[in-house]
Amino acid sequence: MTTKKVKKKKRKEKKSYTYYQIKEGKLIRRLKKCPRCTSFMAIHKGENARYTCGKCAYTEYQTTSEIK
Repeated sequence: MTTKKVKKKKRKEKKSYTYYQIKEGKLIRRLKKCPRCTSFMAIHKGENARYTCGKCAYTEYQTTSEIK
């Protein structure tokens, strides 16, 4: 008997190049960093626009003037 070959799933790229920007030979973070643990904070857009840290669960809500 022959067995069916299972196709491997392709991995998604991490796109870490979108987290940093190079200016004058220095790396600059594009995303905001958490004041508690200094890791990157995720941006959540929508009605409740906010920045959230996935490591320590710190959350900053944006006002309507900051969203625009």
